[in-house]
Amino acid sequence: MFAPGVTVLAGFVLLVGNPWLNLEIARVTVGADSIFRLVGVVVAYPVWHVDVDRAGPFLFWFANLRTALFVLLAVMGLSRVRRWVAETAGGAGLFVTTVGLTTLSAVSAGLLSALVTVALFDARTTASYVGDSEEFFLTQLGSSALFGVLFGSVLGAVVAAQRRRPVRRERPANAPKSLW
Repeated sequence: MFAPGVTVLAGFVLLVGNPWLNLEIARVTVGADSIFRLVGVVVAYPVWHVDVDRAGPFLFWFANLRTALFVLLAVMGLSRVRRWVAETAGGAGLFVTTVGLTTLSAVSAGLLSALVTVALFDARTTASYVGDSEEFFLTQLGSSALFGVLFGSVLGAVVAAQRRRPVRRERPANAPKSLW
């Protein structure tokens, strides 16, 4: 019913992005070695919030908008990947296309949600989160791109593995020999 990448994406966002499990994962990865910081970026990106009082209005709307935009853009793209990549391209073509699509979706969602939330809230509300707006947008660009490449690699592997199933090929029909 769904493309395999869409199923993995939805499961990841619903499971890892939920605020209760994500809080526990964040406690484990904070202050850890460099490999756990990468895991922290992947885990922290799709977080969504249910309580505006607990997260604060800026973080609530920023994180929820970023996650919703990422899921929307990624699902729209992942459902079309098989049509965009030719059968002859094989698994490598699907992998690269999926990684690129996921990265583009994450970067677009991160920058657009940052732009919208900074524009909607006044400077007093955003001061503790944004600080220098140029640095904030560059940080969003970097973390979104890192998440897109890392998570896109997982999605790309899933989509490419689905392509490895043996393809049923038609055998050419043998024409009867002519009597003439």
